[in-house]
Amino acid sequence: MKFYEDETLEKIGYDFYCDIAINIVNKRKELGLTQGELAKKAKIRLSRLSRIEAVQYRIRLDEIECLAKTLDVTVNNLINSEIDSQVGDCLYLVYMENCENFKLYSRASSKRMAFLKLEKKLNDQRLTWFSTPRTRVFVKLVGVPVVKQELEDKLPRFKEDQEVEK
Repeated sequence: MKFYEDETLEKIGYDFYCDIAINIVNKRKELGLTQGELAKKAKIRLSRLSRIEAVQYRIRLDEIECLAKTLDVTVNNLINSEIDSQVGDCLYLVYMENCENFKLYSRASSKRMAFLKLEKKLNDQRLTWFSTPRTRVFVKLVGVPVVKQELEDKLPRFKEDQEVEK
């Protein structure tokens, strides 16, 4: 996982899919499964699984979910995501590397999951981020949920008769 500027920004590209493929292969082998056995259990075509493991196809969120369940791991584990908040979903901006003026929001527990969720929405509308194999997408953390205690610790109490500055 490579971060730019600071840890609020992640670049998603070929390495992202390599990480997932490595995790699938390692877990499959750990469980003593062949590609054919895993494909059958996960209800994914063998040719598709083979190409996912060889990083010839971009794996989709629904496939990751099926494989995670079959391999008895979490989706977050399979995609190497780092959870940005234990309290709830965060807000992320997602945009293409060469198109910074077109940004979309996504709510999720991690940058990687924000990307996958938004990608699924685009794919459901027959759209994609990827015009070429070299296309890269940035995911930037822009909002973290706040718990009531944190608000109470950082903000003064409200008073009905509070005066306005003159």
